Amino acid sequence: MASFLSICLQVPNLGTIGFMFIFIFAIPLGLYYLEMLDLLQLYAPFVVMLASTLTQAGKPTIFKELYQIDPTTPTSFMTANMINLFALVGILWYSIGIALYHNNLELGVAVATIGFCVTFPISREAIPFLITEGDIMLKTQTTFHYPYNWHKYAIGILVIGGLLTIQYILMSILIQNA
Repeated sequence: MASFLSICLQVPNLGTIGFMFIFIFAIPLGLYYLEMLDLLQLYAPFVVMLASTLTQAGKPTIFKELYQIDPTTPTSFMTANMINLFALVGILWYSIGIALYHNNLELGVAVATIGFCVTFPISREAIPFLITEGDIMLKTQTTFHYPYNWHKYAIGILVIGGLLTIQYILMSILIQNA
């Protein structure tokens, strides 16, 4: 009888399938059933940042088809566009809600612009760049061995935290001044 690990290693794109099932279907469905729709709106853009981190940190073997900037296969094209659509719906849902709540269309557009800019162009470029540069710096400046690329995942999580903090501060300033 084959072990679970050997089966997992033989299934192509298992990391991508697992990510899509957990982060695109299971968690949003759970948030919906728990009636945490406000959290679901904010969760959707986070998925782009997480997918970018996992793709960059897992190179060259795990998550390689998950969220490529320039998709090269039908699988990578499909997953990247599903993740982008999910995040875009979350950004629009949140910004339309803000615009309706404050009765201010310009505020909604500004919140959507910040959400879009932080989620797509900034995080798609900044996260892979900072993970790569952080990896090079850590490997040249230290003699410690980093098993399983855990340092890349840690750098990605720190960058995500920074981007979400910047986004929160900018949106808070806009909403308070509306």
